[in-house]
Amino acid sequence: MGVAGSTPASLVPMKQSELEDALDRAGELMVVLDSDREYELHPHDTVIVDGIVDTEGIKDGEYVEVTFPVEVVEHYYLHREA
Repeated sequence: MGVAGSTPASLVPMKQSELEDALDRAGELMVVLDSDREYELHPHDTVIVDGIVDTEGIKDGEYVEVTFPVEVVEHYYLHREA
């Protein structure tokens, strides 16, 4: 149960430092945006500058380049190949 007057974690905007730290530690992250889109981030093809994520890779069989603000990242999770 939350503290009265506190903001639920899902409503707190993602911080650039948090996303960068998680990507550095994990080496690969799946991010879910508030639009429900998901992207796989890797340190070698992702740059985060001034709160903007710029990444590239294969999504649904096609090469894509995507740019989005860190604050639209709803959450992230670890993704590992078996």
